[in-house]
Amino acid sequence: MSDKKEKEEYRTGTQGKKTMSHPFLTALGFGAAGAGGALLGAANYFYDCAMKPMPHDPSHDSDPGERPYRAGRDWMNSHVLRRDVWITSHDGLRLHGNLIPSGDPACHRYAICVHGWHDSAESMGLYARHYYEDHGMTVLLPDLRGFGESEGNCAGMGYEDARDLIRWIRRITETDAEAVILLHGISMGAAAVLQTTGNRLPHAVRAAVADSSYTSAVEEFRAVYQKMPGSFVPSDVMIQAVRAVALVRAGYDIDKASPVSAVTHSTTPTLFIQGDSDDFVPPGMMPRLFEAASCPKECAWFAGAGHVASVVTDPQGYWKQVDHFLDRVYPFLLHQNIRPE
Repeated sequence: MSDKKEKEEYRTGTQGKKTMSHPFLTALGFGAAGAGGALLGAANYFYDCAMKPMPHDPSHDSDPGERPYRAGRDWMNSHVLRRDVWITSHDGLRLHGNLIPSGDPACHRYAICVHGWHDSAESMGLYARHYYEDHGMTVLLPDLRGFGESEGNCAGMGYEDARDLIRWIRRITETDAEAVILLHGISMGAAAVLQTTGNRLPHAVRAAVADSSYTSAVEEFRAVYQKMPGSFVPSDVMIQAVRAVALVRAGYDIDKASPVSAVTHSTTPTLFIQGDSDDFVPPGMMPRLFEAASCPKECAWFAGAGHVASVVTDPQGYWKQVDHFLDRVYPFLLHQNIRPE
C-alpha cells in the first residue's frame, strides 16, 4: 500500500467515511498539549519542593523535639574555635564548612557530620558536640551544596554530595597525614555518606554512621509524592517527569542518587540507624540498605522515634549504640591512646 493511500484511509476510514473531523483532531491536540503542560507544571512544582535548597525554618525550634537541635546550633555558632573553611567542587562551586579543632594539638581523629534536607551544617551541632566534648575529636560540619553558605541552586540528593565529601576528606588527609576519619550523616546527609562509602576512599576513613537514609532519591520522591493530597498523575509517571526536569535544571540524573546501589561496593564499616515511626523516610528502607551493604555492618532500631529523632527520643541509647559500634570497628576513633594495627 502506498504512503498516499495509507494517509487517505486514515482520514476517511476503510469504508470511505470520515472517522474524525479536523476540528475534533485539533481539540485532541490541544487537550494532549494541556495534559502535557499540566504534568510539566506539576513536575516543576515537585522539583521545587524536593530539590530547591531552602534554609532552616526556625518557627519550630521551641518544640520539644527540636530543642536539642537548637542547643546544638547554638553550640556550633558560638564556639570560640569555630572557623570557616572552603573547598571548590568538581563543577566549580565554592563550598563552605565549619571546622572546630580538637583542644589537643596532637589529635588526629576527625568526625565529619553531614546535615539533611532543607537545613545547613549548624543542625549537626548536636552530633558534633558529642564527638568533640566526649571524645576530643576535631569536627567538620560542611554545608552541602546549595545550603548554608555553600554555592549551588539544587540539592545533590547524596549523589553530587558524595563527590563533595570526598573533596572534604582529601582536604583533611592532605593537611594531616595521620588522620583517621568518621562520617556521620542524617537523612539526605546519611544518603550522602552511604554514596561516599561506595567509592574507593583513602585509608583514613574508618567508619560511617547513617541515620535515616533513603534507599534512593527516586524511591524517596515516590514515597513523598504518594502522600501528597490531590495527586492526579500516577506516581511512576510523575517521578519520571521529575527526573526529566532534574536532568535539565539540576544537570544530573536523580536515578544515580542511589545509596542502596552504592553500599554494594562499600568496604567502610557502617552503622545503620532508623526510627520505626519515621513518617518521612519509610522505615522499611533501612533493612534493604543493610542487606545490600557489602561492608562490616550493624543496625540499630529506635522504637517510637520519628525522622532523625532517635538521638532526641533516646540520647543515651543512641550514643551507646554509636560508641559501642565504633569501639568494635576501630577503637582509636574514640580513644587516642588505643591504636590497633
